[in-house]
Amino acid sequence: LLRLLMINDDTLWLGLKQGDKEMFLALYKKYYHTLLFIGLKEMKDAQLVKDTIQQLFLYLWEKRETIQEANNVKSYLVTSFLRKLTADWKKSKQAGVLQVVWNSHPDEDQQPNPEEKLIRKDEQSHLFKLLMDRINELPNRQKELIVLKFYEGLTYEEIVQRTGLSHRTVYNKIHEGLKKLKLDMAASQYPRSAALLMLITVLAAAVPIAAAK
Repeated sequence: LLRLLMINDDTLWLGLKQGDKEMFLALYKKYYHTLLFIGLKEMKDAQLVKDTIQQLFLYLWEKRETIQEANNVKSYLVTSFLRKLTADWKKSKQAGVLQVVWNSHPDEDQQPNPEEKLIRKDEQSHLFKLLMDRINELPNRQKELIVLKFYEGLTYEEIVQRTGLSHRTVYNKIHEGLKKLKLDMAASQYPRSAALLMLITVLAAAVPIAAAK
């Protein structure tokens, strides 16, 4: 393996594309700690960073016959890794919100078995889709800001910079949108409306209190 680590990146990349497992492993070993260091500078969730590295290289191996040529292998790996890390982080935030809601159900005081966990995961995904369907019914500006905040994971400052709106307008529009969703859910016979209402309540708690004024 030490011998392979001395091989230049272009040769290792070619080996990967040709299905050479030793070349692939050498590329992984060569850049694992580099990507780990970069990832931990971006966020403190070490497990998420490690999982993302593993998933990136798994993806490269599975798609080895169709992935593009890399003019600069290190740059390609770092860019792909950071893009995936950001996407995975946003997904983990969304899943975290859903988990808070699910854990608040009064009838779920026992540890679920593996089959129940799988069912619950499917239900969570369905719940999140239902919420997005209702968000899509909001006025465009409210929908846009809620998506930027809770789906893309932007900070309020980033939303202000992207949209050109004032902080107060951003707060108020998000607050108005979530309030409308809560009112709709409270009066609705929509499937899983109670769970959706709890989820929206959790999201609303993250909006600065000044927005309600």
